[in-house]
Amino acid sequence: MACALENSMKKIFFNVQFNKTDHSRYMKKLNKLYDKTKLDVFWECFLSCLKVPLTMAQQHPRIINTLEFCAKFSMRFYSCAENETTESMSPFLNKLFTFLLSSHNAKDKAVRYRICHFLNMLLNSMGDNAFMDDSLCDQITVSMMDRLLDKSPKVRAQAVFALHRLQDPSDDECPIIRMYLFHLSKDPKAEVRRAVLATIGKNQRTLQAALKRTRDIDDSVRKMAYEFISKITVRSLTIEQRERLLKDGLKDRSESVKACVCKVLLPMWLRYYKGEYINLIHALDAGIGTETAALALQTLFTNADSKTLLEQVPVDKNTRLIPLTTLSNENVLYWKCVIDHFYQSSYMEELDLIIPELSGFCNYIREFIIFISSKQYEEWEKQCHKFILLQLFKIAEKYDLSDEVGRKNLQEVITDTLMSDHCSNEIIECTVCYLGKVVPNISSMLDLVANIISEIRLPLKASVPTQQVFEDQQNNEVQKAQLKVDLLELEEELYETVKKEDYLKADIIKEQIKIVKEKISQLSKVPEAIITDDIRDEKNDAVTMTKCLGILCAAMQVQSIRALTPTLRTMMSIVLDSLDHPDDNVHVLALKALGLYCILDKEMAKKHIMIFFYQFSAEQENPDIWIIALKGIFDLLLLYGLEYFQILQDSEDKVQKTRTLYTHEDSIVSLNNERSETEESSCNFVKILTGLLDNVNQELRTIAAEGLCKLLLNRRINSSNLVSRLIILCYNPANADDIYLRQCLCAFFDHFVVRVPDALEMLENAYFPTLRVLCNAPEISPLQEVDVYHVSRFILSLIRRSCQKSGEQTFYTQNNLAFDILAEILNPASNIDQETLIKSLTILHIKIEDDPSKENLLEAIEKVTDTIKDSDKRLLKYIREFKKSLETPSEAMEVDTSAQSEHEN
Repeated sequence: MACALENSMKKIFFNVQFNKTDHSRYMKKLNKLYDKTKLDVFWECFLSCLKVPLTMAQQHPRIINTLEFCAKFSMRFYSCAENETTESMSPFLNKLFTFLLSSHNAKDKAVRYRICHFLNMLLNSMGDNAFMDDSLCDQITVSMMDRLLDKSPKVRAQAVFALHRLQDPSDDECPIIRMYLFHLSKDPKAEVRRAVLATIGKNQRTLQAALKRTRDIDDSVRKMAYEFISKITVRSLTIEQRERLLKDGLKDRSESVKACVCKVLLPMWLRYYKGEYINLIHALDAGIGTETAALALQTLFTNADSKTLLEQVPVDKNTRLIPLTTLSNENVLYWKCVIDHFYQSSYMEELDLIIPELSGFCNYIREFIIFISSKQYEEWEKQCHKFILLQLFKIAEKYDLSDEVGRKNLQEVITDTLMSDHCSNEIIECTVCYLGKVVPNISSMLDLVANIISEIRLPLKASVPTQQVFEDQQNNEVQKAQLKVDLLELEEELYETVKKEDYLKADIIKEQIKIVKEKISQLSKVPEAIITDDIRDEKNDAVTMTKCLGILCAAMQVQSIRALTPTLRTMMSIVLDSLDHPDDNVHVLALKALGLYCILDKEMAKKHIMIFFYQFSAEQENPDIWIIALKGIFDLLLLYGLEYFQILQDSEDKVQKTRTLYTHEDSIVSLNNERSETEESSCNFVKILTGLLDNVNQELRTIAAEGLCKLLLNRRINSSNLVSRLIILCYNPANADDIYLRQCLCAFFDHFVVRVPDALEMLENAYFPTLRVLCNAPEISPLQEVDVYHVSRFILSLIRRSCQKSGEQTFYTQNNLAFDILAEILNPASNIDQETLIKSLTILHIKIEDDPSKENLLEAIEKVTDTIKDSDKRLLKYIREFKKSLETPSEAMEVDTSAQSEHEN
């Protein structure tokens, strides 16, 4: 009987693995076998068949089919009726769970994996309204939590799936949720983190954890995090979170992540707002997240119907404009984005439906300016008005400027706007840049800018009548009124006299009427205005100067300007005068304008470069001024080179003013051979700039590092000491949070070894000074935490890459370093850690062809061996490894070098 049962069951298990469509047929056969067989006998046969797929590690559809069949069959013994909650579990299921929970910790990881996998199948087969005995839930939880700590990531991932139906997101103390959150943030394997995001329940804690995973290092985890967030209503997120999610997602380096945001997250949010684009923009706060909102709309528009887009643009069909009273941040941004989309897609017919001709649009902007000037508004309302005005000018950029009348109107609108009180920095940059296209002639454009600045600084005063003039006019009006009454009475009397034919008296009345009329005529004359000269008071307040300098800087950055024009030279006085302005914002803009002048004129750069260095004097403590000055210095040094500014040789006393920024170390700096004559003066240059690498201001420190990296890459300076400083800066734990600085330095070293011919020499000279600084770091210094061997390995890997990229397999530098490192190990006065130096020997790839040098090297190795064999025997293996590398054939060495270089990258 048992034998026949076993054969029948094996046939069933064999057949169900091929196709799921046959499962129902074989399920009936297996049910019949169960009904006519004792439980224990059936269970033994069933278990022997089940163990086969539970021991298979490979992912094959036949294994999945078989396990799914077993899970479906097992669920025939499970009931989810509420009135059966008190009944005990069926004996078959009890045996099944007992077997699985007793086998979850098997030695074979394939078995552990399949146990978790099958448990997940069982729980998923129970239906949406399933319930389970508390004791069994606890047993499964304890067993699977053990598997969450399994050394195999695949087992941990399956344990995550097996537990997901037992979690309770509404319970703040749910142990499964706690374990999920731990693995989501700490598990080193992306597969496990991805499994957690796929299964974890949704609440505020899990949402915050998922938001952090949108910046995970693994692409698939980031994608899964966005999928998790897309299933949560957009109202559960703050405006800042929405804006950051879209900004990061739409600019992600992974195409799969970007596709998820474009095709899943954004459409889901739009559906939440019932397809209303303006409501979606409102959820992102157009005024704050303008760039993100525009990028989101641009993404959604690619698959949108143009008819739907047109229907939602709230323009009047007759005027093709949004009524001024209904203009808002959201609808004007949507209007602008739809226009951009139609313009880029060349949908000119659709574009004509939502935008009027240029002259009409210019009048619209004028009316808007009059509208917002009609009364006083709150500060937040003023900011909204400026945002709307900026979008209107961006819409104006899409017009064809071939219409001369329209172009003239646009020029007048831009001019009036720049002279109005509704001009933000963004509007200035937008309008002045566009002015270069509206007025193509550079001289005419700069003359117009100069006139605008002159009108802002020297407004014309309107002549105001005196109080006496007002009083005289009032008296005249009273007298005129009295005389007009008298005139009416005389004319009435004349009429009666003529009627009585008393002509003598009538002549007298006529003379009286004539006199009265003459008096009225004299009183009706407007008194001549007091003639005065046009008095213009020059405005020098912070608001005026900030605006004027902003306009000037924007004008000088128009692409077509390549040199200083006479108009620009005349405005130079404004810049120089503003350098002494008490307001720091004006000072910053003046330095920016001066830098632009110096970039456009070589002689002016030589004359005024010291002004930038003076900003670092002890009297000036504003970091914003330091930053703009530093940017100006680096721009000029990169453009002209250090050798051009020979004037600094005669300015030693001036350089002394900035000695407060010097560091405790003296940087030894030398230029390339062709610039050796400026070596002494440039030393002061670089010492001042390198001193800023230790500044407490993070932004200033980052700009200094970035600028010095550019000088090295462009061969403007040649300094091994500076290279050493940059390496230490990269590894300094104090800069761990400065992501931009670390990215900048990493990119620099990647290009440095490729682009700079002297990189090999500088790195070689920087090797020992860098290690000494780290080993001599004070106890309170964060450099104490740096792994010196890690730094040594990094420098040596750069040296090796520099050798490879040069196109020659030269080993001279590494040969020299091998001798120097051995000498340093044998030097009793050395303060560099011996272990670091000995382990670093194994990183070198040397090739010594002459026998005397090889004998000297082997002799030094023997001396090192004798020195350390009594003190630290564990280091002997590194010496033996290095000694063995001397005997490695050169061909094998080259292959190994290439492989290790790839590993270092």
